[in-house]
Amino acid sequence: MVVDTAYYDLLGITSTATAAEIKKAYRKKSIQEHPDKNRDDPNATERFQAISEAYQVLSDDGLRSKYDKFGKQEAVPQGGFEDAAEQFSVIFGGDAFASYIGELQLLKNLQKTEELSAEDEKEKEKEKAEEEAKAKTSETENETPTAQPASPDEAQLTKHENPTDEPAKSDTVTGKTEEKPKKKTKLELYEEEQALEKEKMIERLSKTLIERLSILTESVYDDACKESFRKKFEEEANLLKMESFGLDILHTIGDTYCEQARIFLGSQNFFGFGGMFHSMKSKGGLVMDTLRTVSAALDAQNTMKELDEMKEATKNDTPLLDKHGNERVKPTPEELAQQEQLLMGKVLSAAWHGSKFEILSTLKGVVNKVLYDESVPLETRIKRAEALKIMGKVFQAAYRTKTEQEEAQVFEELVAEATKKKKST
Repeated sequence: MVVDTAYYDLLGITSTATAAEIKKAYRKKSIQEHPDKNRDDPNATERFQAISEAYQVLSDDGLRSKYDKFGKQEAVPQGGFEDAAEQFSVIFGGDAFASYIGELQLLKNLQKTEELSAEDEKEKEKEKAEEEAKAKTSETENETPTAQPASPDEAQLTKHENPTDEPAKSDTVTGKTEEKPKKKTKLELYEEEQALEKEKMIERLSKTLIERLSILTESVYDDACKESFRKKFEEEANLLKMESFGLDILHTIGDTYCEQARIFLGSQNFFGFGGMFHSMKSKGGLVMDTLRTVSAALDAQNTMKELDEMKEATKNDTPLLDKHGNERVKPTPEELAQQEQLLMGKVLSAAWHGSKFEILSTLKGVVNKVLYDESVPLETRIKRAEALKIMGKVFQAAYRTKTEQEEAQVFEELVAEATKKKKST
């Protein structure tokens, strides 16, 4: 018997729900109550945070036990509750993939980037206003009557009274005046900080990958060891595939591992032509991924604009026009709900493409450190590439049964539906 069911009620589950049911309910509720989907509801953010808190408690066995026995007061995480937006931002794989791809920063950084850009713009406007004020002051001074020339004695006295006045420094060779270094904006400083953090993360992830590969590379390295290595990561893949977007991430990791291993191994043969071929193919894929990311973002933006127009049309007498300028019938509440669902799917689709782009960048940085570290003997690096290829093929082959797919597809089905509707338009 639990003393409080509020958290269970928020997620729409019973107090006997399993861990899988809790996770599934949270994913569904967080989609329904996300503030982006309920922008006209002033209480949406509060509900979204409450759902996040409920999940943070019920998904932790220790906190859940305390909550069931003593209620909310005794079930607060040691470091406090995480922000709901941060909880939602880990929908792509969550912590399960952290040792492979690190912490995804895209969704988290978007808001920070916007804030800093706004601050930099305000600072720029302030500086511009100050310069204009100085210019006006200078004009006013120039308009004052010209003073009578000073006598030679007065001029000499003035010169000695200002011994600290120095001419602008100039280059003795070119004669050009030195310019002060340009002050970096807050956004530029933040981007530099993020770049350094990513370097550190890649360093950590590469060490973890080397440890994983060493299970095979530092073994007898025969067929039996290779088979044991393959089975170990099959078991790991079976756990990872059930995470949100887990199958897509596994396939992305597998594709990257196989591709980068082939590039490295190919560079050791035929004067490196094999590696060159795979490298060119890899760059072609990167261009396509970039295009897909931009396309998904623009598609989500257009859908958001359409939804705003539909909502505006229901509030006043402004006619709703189609792309040809013809008047359309005003949307029903059901049509608005469908458009909101479509928008959420497209937002997730854009987020996934952006996150996948980030994952690819991280994976390639990690693999390069593992395979191209010349302080490591070439023979060892070749073994690493071969082991990486084995692991990659295991991840590429991962799949979900029909039952597993139904359990894991809460977010994926939104993306699939949005993609299907995009193709039909």
